[in-house]
Amino acid sequence: MEEKLIKHFHKIFSVNPEIISSAPGRINIIGEHTDYTGGYVLPATIDKKIYFLASKRKDLKAHIWSVQFHEEDIFSLRDIKFSPEKNWKNYVRGTFNLLVQKEFSVHGINGLIYGDIPIGAGLSSSAALEVSILNGLNHLFNLELERREIAYFAQTIEQDFAGVKCGIMDQFISLFGKENKAIFLDCETLQYEEVPLDLYKKELAFLIYDTRIKRDLSNTAYNQRRLEAEKALKIFKDNYGVRTFKEVNLEMLRDSRPFLERILFKRARHIITENIRVKEAVEALKRNDFQTLGELLFQSHKSLKDDYEVSCPELDFFYEKGLKFQGCFGARLVGAGFGGSAIALIEEDKIESFQESVLQDFKKYGFKTPEFYKVCIGQGAEVKILNKK
Repeated sequence: MEEKLIKHFHKIFSVNPEIISSAPGRINIIGEHTDYTGGYVLPATIDKKIYFLASKRKDLKAHIWSVQFHEEDIFSLRDIKFSPEKNWKNYVRGTFNLLVQKEFSVHGINGLIYGDIPIGAGLSSSAALEVSILNGLNHLFNLELERREIAYFAQTIEQDFAGVKCGIMDQFISLFGKENKAIFLDCETLQYEEVPLDLYKKELAFLIYDTRIKRDLSNTAYNQRRLEAEKALKIFKDNYGVRTFKEVNLEMLRDSRPFLERILFKRARHIITENIRVKEAVEALKRNDFQTLGELLFQSHKSLKDDYEVSCPELDFFYEKGLKFQGCFGARLVGAGFGGSAIALIEEDKIESFQESVLQDFKKYGFKTPEFYKVCIGQGAEVKILNKK
């Protein structure tokens, strides 16, 4: 793949790239909508990536080519504006805008972007794009950014330029992910622990179910959920003196009913119980107890559906199929919800029959034909310095 991209780059720009940067997408095994409240998450990187190839220019223009969209973007580093039509351009422009504002020494580039992460599927293609570009420019211009800084910068780009008030999980895991490992991350402190994810020992795999319902999170109820979570947390802070939902136990939650609106209570209940589920999932993985892990996945989806209300009929359909299918240990929506994808933890030799079972039933509901991806747990972001000759 890399050789093909290098040739493609030369064909477009008539020069060779100086760096090739890659960053993976992710599945979040469990811990959904807990990241932006400083909670616990348990993501893992997958073997699907965004690639960014670049060479320096002598001027202050950025000339970017997107292979997927078959589109270019050309802008001056002196005049970086938001693109109202093409969202992919804003991740590139936002990256340069942030670096220029922070007075890093960057210049114009030729850049090529390619990826095989399904866009809008809840697999964090946007974070992978931000990380791939930032990490690539970090090496191209010798900016000496540490990985944690890159994660924070990428989150800032998503929030301030793309308009999605996301947490830091997606950017962090794209940088720190390890092959056959999950990352137990505290999104408040960024302390993390690598947890064994030895699926092969039990002949299990994660199957991704892409509903093909595309959603722009900046225009969905995602930001509304974040506001509701913040309102609920403030009430807990005022009444119990806690700093984050991690400090709220089930007894506090029960006693909060008199002073929490029904909607805020439901939002808080999901976040509090989801933090508990993440910790239980970590202990299950350390024991190679995938039965317990699967049960936690089912519980997580039910909470996301009923309390956080970010599911949809297509995702609930997959969850229900997983509950009934012999050989499926657990299933739940993954990512922000409102469409996108779900994951199932399933016996490898049952994947084909499970897919057939799903496809047999989905038509009667009038759903779009879904896509399926069996994923491996891959490596985090990497950059290669290339010979320009």
